[in-house]
Amino acid sequence: MANLASWAYETAEEPEPTNNNTAEQGKALPDIAENQTAFSHVPEHGFSLFLKKRTKTIHFIRHAEGFHNEANNAYGDDTPCTFSTPGSWEYMDAKLTKVGINQCVIARETLLDGVNPELVVVSPFTRTLQTAHIMFGGKGYPFLVHHLCRERWGKFTCDKLRPKTDIVKDMAPIYAYTDDNIDFDNFGWSSETDELWKETREPPDEVIQRGVDMMKWLASRPETEIAVVAHSSYLKHLFRAFGQQIESSDKQKLHRLSGNAEVRSISLALHHGFYPEGEWEGDTDVFVPTHPSFRKGKWAPTNDQIVQNHVQLQS
Repeated sequence: MANLASWAYETAEEPEPTNNNTAEQGKALPDIAENQTAFSHVPEHGFSLFLKKRTKTIHFIRHAEGFHNEANNAYGDDTPCTFSTPGSWEYMDAKLTKVGINQCVIARETLLDGVNPELVVVSPFTRTLQTAHIMFGGKGYPFLVHHLCRERWGKFTCDKLRPKTDIVKDMAPIYAYTDDNIDFDNFGWSSETDELWKETREPPDEVIQRGVDMMKWLASRPETEIAVVAHSSYLKHLFRAFGQQIESSDKQKLHRLSGNAEVRSISLALHHGFYPEGEWEGDTDVFVPTHPSFRKGKWAPTNDQIVQNHVQLQS
């Protein structure tokens, strides 16, 4: 069981102090019980105190420009991608445009300077998978597809997934080209076809609940810096579920609709513990999650190689 040590979670009871720094570094969040308070707040002081290990940095990223965005921008609204519009199905699970690819390269060199996530979480759509790869590929980060951060389903053909086999067939070799591991299955989508998509739009409260469930899942992870590559409507519902009482300029920044390839970073502070699926190891204080992350690959391609890879995908 030694190989599971790096994925161990502490129980609510703090261990006795130890001089074994290596052992301490192997511990990971959360190590607080679900019914314990993990922060200190004195209203008259005007701030709250969290131990650093109770917080995570999450970089939320909207995918770069896709062919559906290009069509909608040219038309002036979402009509080209509405399911009842002739020709709308050509935008199903839309890929990135060349403009979108270039947005990713620019973001990689500017907006993401100093951003070093231990995990990159990606919506299962082709445009998010492409965006994540161009922005983070070849740096040794593990990539994990997660169904909870998919776009709001329904009405628009661009928000319906192609068959899973087709997406994996397109994208797996591109990630492998840069020696990156991507997990399509543990938290991805289980069915071959998109069984969620309907002609009516996903209700707002369901999108919000998916966003909250995603935040709880992120809180259960051992990593302290995570990137999430998702979509505008999904992020809009997630962000607007929070911050109703905050300072007006902060509220505007939090609630503003995300632009293509925009990076919005937040601090996720844990008020109490969240635990993933898993089990305790015997009679010990070691909790082993069912789905450990993975690490692979250090070779970084040049930007030209990345761009060429994705341009070929579109032809």
